[in-house]
Amino acid sequence: MAVTAQKLRIGQQVEVNGRLYEVVLDQEGGVTLEPAITLSVDEIHRLAGGRRATPAEIERFFGDIPSDGEG
Repeated sequence: MAVTAQKLRIGQQVEVNGRLYEVVLDQEGGVTLEPAITLSVDEIHRLAGGRRATPAEIERFFGDIPSDGEG
């Protein structure tokens, strides 16, 4: 089996032996692989068969949410 070297970026996900890992910084400033346990919104929608809410649906569901003026 041939092995090829790859340049990896922080936040990139890579598959190793069928498992998904994410490239992260370690506490010493180096780089390590950690199991990828988070999903993007698009991945969640794809897996669950859903879709993004439209602006009208968001307004209907949440209505007028009070704000503290900080964002």
